[in-house]
Amino acid sequence: MLIRFRHVQVFLALLPLAAVSCASKPKEPVQVPIAEQNAADGLELRLWPTEDSQGSLARTLAPFERPDSPIDPRTLKRLRDSGLRAIIVPTTDLDGIAAALKIRGQSETQAARDRSEWSIFVASKGWQTYATLRAADGNLVLGGGQLRLLGRAWVAPGPFEHGTTPAVLRVEIMGRHVEQKETAARIEDALRPQLRRPLDEDGLPLKSLAASFELTRGQSLLLVPEYPDTDWTRDARLPNYIEKEPEKTAEAAEANPDAGTGPLPPDVPTLGHALLSDALFGLKPKRRAILVLVPRLPQEYRLFR
Repeated sequence: MLIRFRHVQVFLALLPLAAVSCASKPKEPVQVPIAEQNAADGLELRLWPTEDSQGSLARTLAPFERPDSPIDPRTLKRLRDSGLRAIIVPTTDLDGIAAALKIRGQSETQAARDRSEWSIFVASKGWQTYATLRAADGNLVLGGGQLRLLGRAWVAPGPFEHGTTPAVLRVEIMGRHVEQKETAARIEDALRPQLRRPLDEDGLPLKSLAASFELTRGQSLLLVPEYPDTDWTRDARLPNYIEKEPEKTAEAAEANPDAGTGPLPPDVPTLGHALLSDALFGLKPKRRAILVLVPRLPQEYRLFR
């Protein structure tokens, strides 16, 4: 009987442990859409690697090309002429846009934080020889090096209305071309880091990629590399992104018999392509990346929190 009693005691003693074990069993994680995830106030950065073999870029982003934008029209045109489309989209649509674009490869995300100091938002792949790039100010011939898009952003008060002050995100971006440094210079920088230049003073400034604007809660910005004369609305109607050259008439062929023979000259890559695609290393971009700026803002701006 004593043995049986002890068995019962052990069994009763294990019951609370079993209950605790069942209660502490981790639940299956619930997938929360990216646009609804909580994050600190500030700017979140994402980089989407995409391919455009079937025109998904035009079909997905054409509906978001609207004249109303927090970026002034002159700046929008300067960015566009430099091969960089600035598209404003609702933050709640980001998941759907990413799915429609058929992202290829690993997308990257930097969590939202205060970025009031200049930092590198994105940097291109480096190149060794001279490259000719198309920009709003004309073609640029740049030596071997790397393109960088610098930026800074901070939470600021918006226009006072209805008794409250909404929070906005003020964003500034600038382009820089940083040339290759000789080995001796790199060693000197490592030994004497106090001689290094600030990021916003390092390299050649590229005014064609400069912009200053504000994003409100629920607004996100896409920076997309694209040729200035590309019409997304037209391309979105093409079945497989196939556009045939118009056939020449007999008169045109007789007037210029040598036309159409020999290799066609490659398109001059734009600054946007050099920054966010592989066009610099081939005739046409096969892969490009989209830089996404996502503001994370409180409901109301407060000086003290």
